[in-house]
Amino acid sequence: MRGWFWIGLAVFVTLPGLVVRFVALKQVEYDMPLWGAFLFGISVIGAAFLLAWATEAAQEDVPKALALSVMALIAVLPEYAVDFALTYQAGSDPAYQQFAIANMIGANRMIVGFAWPLLVFIFAIKFKERFIRLHQSQRVEIGFLLIAGVYSLILPIKGRIDFIDFAFFVGLFVIYSLRLIKSEVHEPELVGPAKLLGELPRPKRIAAVIGMILYAGTVIFLVAHPFAVSLIETGTRIGVDQVFLLQWFAPLASEAPEIVICIIFTLRYMASEGLGALVASKVNQWTLLVGTLPVVFSLGSGQIRPLPLSGTFIENGVTREFNLIGPMLVTSAQTLLAVMVIFSLRMSLGGAFLLFGLLAVQFVVPNRVGDIDSDYIFAGIYLALSLGLAIRKYQNFLPTFRSMYSPDYVKTQSDAEDKESFKPHK
Repeated sequence: MRGWFWIGLAVFVTLPGLVVRFVALKQVEYDMPLWGAFLFGISVIGAAFLLAWATEAAQEDVPKALALSVMALIAVLPEYAVDFALTYQAGSDPAYQQFAIANMIGANRMIVGFAWPLLVFIFAIKFKERFIRLHQSQRVEIGFLLIAGVYSLILPIKGRIDFIDFAFFVGLFVIYSLRLIKSEVHEPELVGPAKLLGELPRPKRIAAVIGMILYAGTVIFLVAHPFAVSLIETGTRIGVDQVFLLQWFAPLASEAPEIVICIIFTLRYMASEGLGALVASKVNQWTLLVGTLPVVFSLGSGQIRPLPLSGTFIENGVTREFNLIGPMLVTSAQTLLAVMVIFSLRMSLGGAFLLFGLLAVQFVVPNRVGDIDSDYIFAGIYLALSLGLAIRKYQNFLPTFRSMYSPDYVKTQSDAEDKESFKPHK
């Protein structure tokens, strides 16, 4: 019965944020933002635990890859909620265009530069392992992320995200989802509350899993934006730049659920599932989120318009400029390097330090180095390293592309794996 206790506790800790959300939202957000960040934050954490347990149990009935993808999609709802709100407002207020792009860029960079390495560091500290090994089936996510990353290099060249990009990215996401449905169903090894759910009769298990996912997704959707606003308001009071906050602090709030879920997986010796879920999250964000931004922007403006990466706006009677072409290029290049780091189905401590170090150093390097924008320097570094790793790991291209369209090929390769390496630690 301990499993039910933990499920009940997770539900209970979501309640304070929900109550504040409907009873005293404005007062908490703007008069007590630190308290708001705490209350909304524990609601997000509670919902994240519910998502983790429900998604694990869902593997009894659907392909593991699809279950992890659905979990990743629901877990990034906070990021969708925050960025869509900013993008919609940007349609009528040009000042918000930079906020919408900055938030999207920051969220994508945080997943790859912080969350991926974090799992490797935790795994190394707890289990003395020097790398996380991915399953053969996870080549599917890697392949689709590679395609999305290569295409995304077009965006900074064009200087906008338009409806051609919408068609490509959303179409790629649909193809990716259809491919996951064909994945093989494996008997999962469940522990804790997930095991309790998995042992329920099938109709009750399905009802419980769907109910928990819907409840957790609703909680995340309702409290994520207030969570971010509370963090932003707290930072604003100490004089921190708004674009900086929306690029880095808001994603910390909105990415919290999926990071917590994947840490739980890693601590259970299921690091491949944890990292795989974060790779799926990156695919979701780099396809569905980026692709739908021009639609949301057009709805907010009342006419069909691309979302610009640079432009001007008037603030307090003064014309100001913003230019996020460089940061967008860095994000695209970082995506390609991340794919190359895990291209051989393992992420080592060296790869983790590389991704984390390149992200961290960007906080201390000046915006310009001589006459050159530092963003273009970092983009060049990312792209050069990506090319070098691509040449070194060239033999992985064929199995990756074959895995993208052939479930039978993945099954054949998976059967050859040493499955003992992936048994959850009890």
